[in-house]
Amino acid sequence: MKRLIRLVFAGVLGLSGTVYASVPVLQGATLRPTFGGVLLEARFLPKGNVALNGVWADSGRANLMRCAPSCKIVDEIPLNTAVTLSQSSTYRVVLGGQFKPRQQVKLLLRFNKGKMLTIDVPVTSK
Repeated sequence: MKRLIRLVFAGVLGLSGTVYASVPVLQGATLRPTFGGVLLEARFLPKGNVALNGVWADSGRANLMRCAPSCKIVDEIPLNTAVTLSQSSTYRVVLGGQFKPRQQVKLLLRFNKGKMLTIDVPVTSK
């Protein structure tokens, strides 16, 4: 699995920040350390009716969660309007593993209709 992810990052998608048509604009993306991993904090500005349905890094696939009133794993996060992901938002993206402050983590985000985005995201200190 890790080999497949590396191949996707290195060969198919190319350089960091590669954008495929009609994916949302992503602002202020960071990874905040949590118990056993990191939480993606970012603001999505969608272009139309879009949903986030997968996030991957070298360490594996992230959990997409809806936290209202308790957290449950979901198949997708709707991005019909501007959405902010954070530890206090309804929707969250959590990636397990060991990460160090100031480390750059390459993420692959998959949206509906097969659209993808790769980004380099820094890990913040607590």
